Amino acid sequence: YTNVRNLAGGLGAWKKAELPVVTGSMPEAPKAGTAPEIKDQALYELLKGFFTSLPDGFYSIKADKLNTELAEGKAYNLIDVRREDEFQKNGYIAGAVNLPMETLFASLDKLPAKDAPIVIYCASGHRGAIVAMGLRLLGYTNVINLVGGINAWKAAGFPLEGVVDWNALWGDFLTNLPENFYTITAANLNSALVEKAPFLLDVREAAELEKDGYIEGAVHIPVRQVLDNLDKLPAQDQPIVVYCGSGHRGAFVMAALRFLGYTDVVNLVGGLNAWKKAELPVVTGSMPEAPKAGTAPQVDALRLEGLKAFFAGLPEGFGTIKAGDLNAALGEATKPFILDVRTEKEYTEDGHIEGSVHIPINTLWANLDKLPAKDARIVVLCKSGHRGALAMMALRMNGYTDVVNLLGGTNAWVAAELPLVK
Repeated sequence: YTNVRNLAGGLGAWKKAELPVVTGSMPEAPKAGTAPEIKDQALYELLKGFFTSLPDGFYSIKADKLNTELAEGKAYNLIDVRREDEFQKNGYIAGAVNLPMETLFASLDKLPAKDAPIVIYCASGHRGAIVAMGLRLLGYTNVINLVGGINAWKAAGFPLEGVVDWNALWGDFLTNLPENFYTITAANLNSALVEKAPFLLDVREAAELEKDGYIEGAVHIPVRQVLDNLDKLPAQDQPIVVYCGSGHRGAFVMAALRFLGYTDVVNLVGGLNAWKKAELPVVTGSMPEAPKAGTAPQVDALRLEGLKAFFAGLPEGFGTIKAGDLNAALGEATKPFILDVRTEKEYTEDGHIEGSVHIPINTLWANLDKLPAKDARIVVLCKSGHRGALAMMALRMNGYTDVVNLLGGTNAWVAAELPLVK
């Protein structure tokens, strides 16, 4: 048979795509015709014997059962039959050996004994089933296939090696944000600089420092370059205050450093704009001294790679939208989805943009089903831009492709004399 294919994901994928199924009846019985000539009777009998002796479960194991048995110490030989690039890019189950399907049958010497317990898996279960069947036909007596492949393993929330689960990391980070959301006010920073100065990191562009000045004592490393200069930062347990112009970029850097093990990093809420609004001093007419290199800390290489990719992909404007531009967009036929991540009190008492959807940032990850498709235009906002930036970064790092943050938050919206609903 030369033109046979398998439906990827089976009926489960068909129904997930919301395609129609017939219920309440059975298909008509197939009609008999003329059987084809069997050119290899021995092969036919071998295959027929395989199908007629299929047990309940069809030589498969579900993700939850495999996870339980592995945790209990059952010694399975895990064989990952995906391509090497899939294995490296998408992660793998701890202890698995990568033997791609295309070359596995030329590498049988790399398999355990024919009676050893083997679990085969691929991405969705298709290739795994082919390999498991092939091995059983070759006399391997204890081979099973992971139902749904590594996709089912991931969907069940079980851990993977060789990859960072940004969905889980961001969910934990946002859900457990403290009351101050890892920020410091201008007044409190000013006091700290007098008492016991933290390391002050200015992540704006050089032109901004030349134009607007900087806080005395600050070290300047532009936002896109911070992660390439970890040797210029203090030890991971030392206090660090990050700031930018409005708080947007500072939030990115604060989160990134915390993901890399820095335990005492906060962002100046409102950025240099808030500092100047409080009539606190800035240095003008010069640039800060170049930061001094030291020893870079040991950080999780995979996390660092993922965070660098986020910063490298920041667009011009760093993923912000100004209040006036958002107001204009709301008047267009296709309006963006407005996500307000402030607290309940802020949303009701301070007012909100008409038509916005309210999900406090601590509950965002438990309510992703309330968001539109991952390619839809989403504008996130908070009061000053800090929480909005965190939500934007989290969503972008989890596959949402068109998310921006309202620059300056509702503070900027009100300053532009635009209406809020109370």
